[in-house]
Amino acid sequence: MNLNELLDGLRSLVRGLDGSTIAAADAARLVDQFSEIERLAVAGRTLATRRVQETKAWRSSGSPSIVAWVAEHSRASFRHAAATINMAMRLEQLPATKEALVSGNLSERQASEISAAAELDPAAEHDLLRMAERESIAALREKCRDVAAAAAGDENARERIRRSRYFRHWLETDGALRLDARLTADEGAPLLASIRHRADVLEAEAHRAGQVESAEAYAADALVSLADGAGAPKAVVHVHVSQSALARGRTEAGETCHIPGVGPISVAAARRLAAGGSVKLLEMGGVDVQRVVHAGRTIPAALRTALETRDVACAVPGCNKRRDLEIDHIVPVADGGETSLDNLARLCRWHHAQKTHHGWRLEGPPGERQWVRARAPARLGG
Repeated sequence: MNLNELLDGLRSLVRGLDGSTIAAADAARLVDQFSEIERLAVAGRTLATRRVQETKAWRSSGSPSIVAWVAEHSRASFRHAAATINMAMRLEQLPATKEALVSGNLSERQASEISAAAELDPAAEHDLLRMAERESIAALREKCRDVAAAAAGDENARERIRRSRYFRHWLETDGALRLDARLTADEGAPLLASIRHRADVLEAEAHRAGQVESAEAYAADALVSLADGAGAPKAVVHVHVSQSALARGRTEAGETCHIPGVGPISVAAARRLAAGGSVKLLEMGGVDVQRVVHAGRTIPAALRTALETRDVACAVPGCNKRRDLEIDHIVPVADGGETSLDNLARLCRWHHAQKTHHGWRLEGPPGERQWVRARAPARLGG
């Protein structure tokens, strides 16, 4: 069967689907199958795109560039087309990532993130592929970002990003204004902190008035408020930095300098921000937090910093919530659980409630965690 026959069969299949009559189990299976088809289609399109680029076949169409040609034929934006071309070129040097993509094991986003990081540090490729099997896109993206920053060099990476900085805006069909920006992490972090700080104030005021909207809506209001000077006082950005790296002026293997929820920055950038008064440096000294064990529920500062650094988002696999996280003892203190890094995790409120009241729990070490039901929930009145 050739590709044209496959396409005809797929069109016929999709046209015949009736979403209102598909059994629940069949619907779930179809989602998995169509997702795999989508991943395989991305792989095929990526390989074919590279060949069109190599042979310059796009020139016969009258398109001004390969990016314009790909955008037209894939019905995508120029930005997405350029990303496809860049990924196709990177895959030539990354056989393991290419194999995972053509096998249908990677999504386009996963392959793009991994190839961009592994191009700078090929030794990280296999670890990133293993991570893609079990972690969320958000967690994978953060790891790839860390790999790329470490490989490129702190200040070199920052300068490369700064040279490509931009701010864009456009109107959508319904008249809505959309914004898009590319900034270095240290330049963007104070802006994000100010927006989040103001959004929290607006959300609290709205709740007192009995009005409830999404966190994203209040963040949008906060951004608008910055323009008229109605914003709250400048928020402080916390940077977690290894004490030795701060003294030296740069990070080395095993050391950190990053803004939780934003990403790694150079020690030089942290120093510049601190000098401007918008950043508080939280020095992580020589304390081995893996060995810190505290009696009771109180969490020492060094342990809390390490936990916030590790669990930027809810520790439940697939949950990317980053706001209002609560610290949980995986094995409760009442059951003999220690207040140690291995026995602590940050959970969103919903998952924390699921663990506390409905028998769910985390199992496995960080990076290999699973969210499982340890016991059946108690029946009301039982």
